[in-house]
Formats: sequence, C-alpha cells, structure tokens
Amino acid sequence: MIEIHFDEASEAEKLFWLLNKRKQDACPLFHAAYDGRKTVAVYIHGEEKHVLEEHIIPAMTAFVRRVVEDRLLLSIISDVFYFRDVEEQQQILALAHSFLEGERRDYRKGGEFAASRAVLLRSAFASFLRDGLSFSFSSFVTFRLKSYMERLQHYVELAIDEYKLEQEYQNFVQMLRDCLATRTPQWPRLYLVHDPPHFLFYDSSRRELSMAEVKQMIDRHLVFSQPMYIDSSVLAPLISLAPAEIELYTDHPDDGMVQTMQNVFQERLRLRRRADFAHLFIANAGNREES
Repeated sequence: MIEIHFDEASEAEKLFWLLNKRKQDACPLFHAAYDGRKTVAVYIHGEEKHVLEEHIIPAMTAFVRRVVEDRLLLSIISDVFYFRDVEEQQQILALAHSFLEGERRDYRKGGEFAASRAVLLRSAFASFLRDGLSFSFSSFVTFRLKSYMERLQHYVELAIDEYKLEQEYQNFVQMLRDCLATRTPQWPRLYLVHDPPHFLFYDSSRRELSMAEVKQMIDRHLVFSQPMYIDSSVLAPLISLAPAEIELYTDHPDDGMVQTMQNVFQERLRLRRRADFAHLFIANAGNREES
C-alpha cells in the first residue's frame, strides 16, 4: 500500500478521482481508497514496477499538472516575488500559462529545455514511489520536486517581465491619450499608408508629405515635456497634429505600431486595406477627368 497525506481534502479527492479513471483500464492491477478527509491509499495487486510506471505515476503526474500546478505558481508569484494583489496575480498567472503551454521556446536562451515538466515529474515520482510508502504530499513537493519548482519559477519570472512591459506600455498609451485629449485638431483628416517599416503621410488633399515636412509638424514642447520617449517618425507628428480623423491603409493590422495607433487614437482612426488607397487615387483621377 502507498499512503498519501494531503493538506487539503479537495486535493485528496481529486487524486482519488484520477486514480479511479486509471483503474478502469487497469483493474484488477490496483485500487485506490479515500478516507473522506485528507488521505488516499493505493493498493497494488499486479507487478509493482509495471503498475507504478503505467498507471500510478501517470495519474500522479496528471494530478500535479491539472490540480496543483496553478496553486504552486500562485505561491511563487506571492511568496517569492511578493505580488499580493489578487488581480495582479491572475494577470501574471495567465502570462505564465502562455509560456507553460507546450513548453514554449525560452526566448532568453534561444532554445528549449531538454526535459518537459511532465518528464521532471515522472522522474521524481519514479525515484520515490514504492509499495509500503506513507508520505506527505506537501513534503514531497518541497524536497523531491526542486527541479520542477525551479522550472515553474523560471516561467513566473518570464511572466513578470512580460507583465511589467505590458504595464509600461499601458502607461505609455494612456499618456499619449491624455496628450491627445488636450490638443485642438490641426487637420480635419490625415491619410497614412503603411509601407513596412515606414508610414507615409498624406494631407487631406492626398498629397504625400516629405520627411522634412512631417518633422516640422512636431510640437517640440510635447516631445521634451513627456517622461517617456515618443517615436519621432510617426507618433510625435500624429499627436502634434491631433487630426480629427485618420485613415490608415495597411496589410499588417497586427503590426506593433499599427496597434499602438489604434489604442491611442481609438475611434478617430479607421483601418483600411493597402490596396484601397490606390483605388482612391484612381477614383479621384477619374472624377477630375470627367469634370
């Protein structure tokens, strides 16, 4: 018999359920018992090594991944990095999931880990579990899952870095919105054509503006008075002009600058396909010929 003691009855019950799911394919090799409180017992009837490797360890690994992992991540976020606000914790947890899913490539090292979290868990259980053992699950996590916990902490660190960058970005966007709200529109409409990586400016008559003309539009006081850097090729002239309407023609709506402009200018900005700008010129040329 293997006896496992939990701190929470809910976790004991969930492990018992997962073991019973496994038993459907393994009866009569083992059976599990739950005392209704905080202890699960596993009785092995078949060949011990086979039952452990094929049934008990996979069930225990699934239990950690599905039931325990989020609790461990939250404990790292709270107790190691001192994020105590519940909303912040949930945002960091969601970002951590984006790295955990599929053991995503580690962008800091430029490669993947040699072993997945599942492999780390299976290895820890395989070196520990045996018939006749009685143990505390929380102690097992503390003393036997160090490599796994280090992996989780690594992903939490990445998530926190991402969270801080997102916070900085949101502050930047809000600062630009605040600047925009205080300015009187200088132009009724401005056209932007996205020619990656550049953005071409056209006035309300659809005349292309040179780079020198664009730079002349920048309000220097606006740029120097702000605590954050404002891009001088696109955002600074746009905020300075504060046009009432912007028509942005692009084939790359997911481009970072395009999304920033949407976030800042919101209902003032309308997104169009790049080809629509050429059609606009053709239509205007036809109208001039008819007149």
